[in-house]
Amino acid sequence: MESQPQGRVLYVIVGPPEHGVVRHARQTAAALRRVGAEVELLTAEDVAAFHGLVPLMTEARSLGAAVHLDVTDALFGPTAAVAADLLVDVLPEGATLTLHDIPQPAEGDGRYRRRGEAYARLAHHAAGVVVSSQHERALLAELVDADADVVPLPVEDRRAEAARAESVVPENMAGLDQDVVLFGFVYPGKGHALALEALTELHRQWGPNSGAPRRLTALGPVSIGHDDLVAELTRDAEARGLEFRVTGFVPDEFADAALLSAGIPFAAHRNVSASGSLAAWTSVGRRAIASAGRYTEEMERLRPGTLRLVHPNGSPAFAMAEAIAEAVEDPERTWLDPAVDLSPGAEDCARMLFDVLRRVHRWT
Repeated sequence: MESQPQGRVLYVIVGPPEHGVVRHARQTAAALRRVGAEVELLTAEDVAAFHGLVPLMTEARSLGAAVHLDVTDALFGPTAAVAADLLVDVLPEGATLTLHDIPQPAEGDGRYRRRGEAYARLAHHAAGVVVSSQHERALLAELVDADADVVPLPVEDRRAEAARAESVVPENMAGLDQDVVLFGFVYPGKGHALALEALTELHRQWGPNSGAPRRLTALGPVSIGHDDLVAELTRDAEARGLEFRVTGFVPDEFADAALLSAGIPFAAHRNVSASGSLAAWTSVGRRAIASAGRYTEEMERLRPGTLRLVHPNGSPAFAMAEAIAEAVEDPERTWLDPAVDLSPGAEDCARMLFDVLRRVHRWT
């Protein structure tokens, strides 16, 4: 590796290509290049391959390059402690991290404590820490006394491109226009159970032949270790006289068509701290129904008019049923006004990240 000028970035990406954090990292590295940064990309699909990159990271730092990684604990070990042990051991001095999936109390005392200790160690070890929202910065501050910069998840404005895209979806996604649809990985707390409760409440209010949606579609794969959740949600839906289905992984070539075809976009994450699925809905011009909370309210301030925020006011299912009813009666409510500004986009966020690296490494 030749001597490198100030401003060179070695961007290290670890994990399977379909993982949301990995996709975000690839998009960020590409955006850094588009705004003029000199970026070298190193990739490893698993921890074993990551070990082989350690000498390259060490050499890059010795030559003055920034070394940056996107980190969520699940990509680096079977437990958060193992992941932290690995990263603290192998990362060269001066490495910077974007931390994802910041621990929060709603995870439960034991899991929160274990993950919190691991993230605190990572934040202490890194020369600079980036998170994706003010909400995440506040969560991290509850774990560790360490500075963190906020670089929001970008939203690529693909409304015009998506409108021209082929509208065909695979057979396993047929009928999306009649459904309430959640996008992304299936895991506990994502909002599927609440959506079923809301649909039950809506049918109770409107009666059995109202024409309201009777099916909930999970547009995406099941997270590892949560196959039992699918069976649980399927049984729950059947007991309510509803349907539940999971499409599995959505290939990129069908993603826009699927998001555009969805009847009612729904994003009621219970513990969301940064959400690529919300950004996906927004990027193609859909206005998702979302639970009001510190993160979603922050995103609505950042990009006004992009979310239909629902405040539970005592009964989350009743409040969500009202929002779904509005969407059934006026489907235009599920689409963004063309005048809505979706910035910051990928290049904006890449410039923010590069400014962080410039400050950390004292580049002139």
